[in-house]
Amino acid sequence: MRRGFTLMEVNLAILVMAGGILAMVSLYSFGYRENRQSREDVGGAALADAVLSPMIMAASATNLKWSVFKNEFHYPSSSGWLDYVDQSKGTVSTDPKGKAGGVFSDFMSKMSGAAAGALDVNTAFPSSALNGTGLTYGLVVSHDQDSPVVYIAFRATQQAGQLLSMPVYVTAVRFQGDPDQ
Repeated sequence: MRRGFTLMEVNLAILVMAGGILAMVSLYSFGYRENRQSREDVGGAALADAVLSPMIMAASATNLKWSVFKNEFHYPSSSGWLDYVDQSKGTVSTDPKGKAGGVFSDFMSKMSGAAAGALDVNTAFPSSALNGTGLTYGLVVSHDQDSPVVYIAFRATQQAGQLLSMPVYVTAVRFQGDPDQ
């Protein structure tokens, strides 16, 4: 008499294998989500670098005049990230990219003025860094009067509605110019 598997043993083996296969299939959605988030994080960090680097360079230039730099300025305004919120709806405003581009241009113009035109800066937002990423971004600059430090904050995301819940890239730049002017 040949001994074989009973129907119960075969069913249990199929059940165990099915459970393992279902667990593996459920990991695909997790992996897809993590891959998408990773691409967004890397794209946001690369864009933050492209935006913050020229701003840091301009704010830390040694030919800046203290008489211009010491004045209080905030971009887009003293409300900071709240400027990116549509107060009537409680959602992110319809054009955060345009607002961020204006912040970049205003800040770079201010730094060029603080250097008495001696600082050659490009006031246009570095949009070439986007390379079709489809990222929505925001930029905030704050500086208190007579403070030698400027704070620059940047955020980026694929989904405009989540802009304010994304990580913030922040840098503090100390005045390096001539304090006697």
